[in-house]
Amino acid sequence: MDFEHADTLNQAIRLLSLRHRARAAALLAPLGLHPGQEALLLELARTGPMIQAQLSDALGCEPPSVTLMTRKLEASGHLRRTPAPSDKRASIVELTDSGKALADQVKQLWCALAEETVTGLPAEMVAELPGILMTLTRNVDTRRPRQPHGRRPGPAAESQRTRHADQGRALTGDYEPSASEWVREHVEQIVRTGTTDGVTISGRPTVLMTYRGAKTGKVRKTPVMRVEHEGRYAAVASKGGAPTNPQWYASLVAEPVIELQDGAVTRQYQAREVFGDEKAYWWRRAVDAYPDFADYQRKTDRQIPVFVLEPVNGGTPAGDSIED
Repeated sequence: MDFEHADTLNQAIRLLSLRHRARAAALLAPLGLHPGQEALLLELARTGPMIQAQLSDALGCEPPSVTLMTRKLEASGHLRRTPAPSDKRASIVELTDSGKALADQVKQLWCALAEETVTGLPAEMVAELPGILMTLTRNVDTRRPRQPHGRRPGPAAESQRTRHADQGRALTGDYEPSASEWVREHVEQIVRTGTTDGVTISGRPTVLMTYRGAKTGKVRKTPVMRVEHEGRYAAVASKGGAPTNPQWYASLVAEPVIELQDGAVTRQYQAREVFGDEKAYWWRRAVDAYPDFADYQRKTDRQIPVFVLEPVNGGTPAGDSIED
């Protein structure tokens, strides 16, 4: 890329960031909020109560910034902080009724801002934008280890990653079984037989997600409904229509590279939460695979999140997943 192109690109991204933040600040001001606070409110509305350190990871913010925001929102009556039962030094943060009402206002504002931002763009481009922007964000994430400019991983490193994806080597670390008996039984059967074949939920086929717990850092395993389209899978954080997301939601947000087993094949996938038209497409596929998802959404005021699981390193997997 030559300098002129690079400069144009960097300046456009910089200007978009500045203008979008300024517009968001103007819209949030009548609600008594500053930029950043709305993300915290929306995260808690999606996930339910969270450990403050976990909330910091989910938001991608430094802990002192999250502490400051939670204190201000607590003083306004929108948040409640209580000591965590397992560690009195940690705080659990949750929305009060006032905070839930404020989060609903922010959701409406956020929809208006998004529609305003993409005015004039074709629907197909709007559907692709979240994925493009998340890729750009990951590319400049200073927390990720990266290769020197202009260099690609050597053949040995590439070969090692390919073996990892193709052979389905388990995530390293201590394994923590689920507290749910039916989840433990399904996982044990899959591990014992080496395949997800024959392991069903309500008579429907499943796949097995392996990921790292956001709270504990331990390896977790969860069987989910199999929903597949052209080698990609969906993970629906339904929790049977409960008012809060399943525990694995925050884990996939915090560490989106997971392993998925479909049949006897295990590969690595990148989890990406989808929105708008893209979410609508995957939601229809999910309901086709498991009609009860539609009932779960009617049971809760929470908008059930949907992740798309895309193969890492261009692998070609064989199935798709969604969680009950």
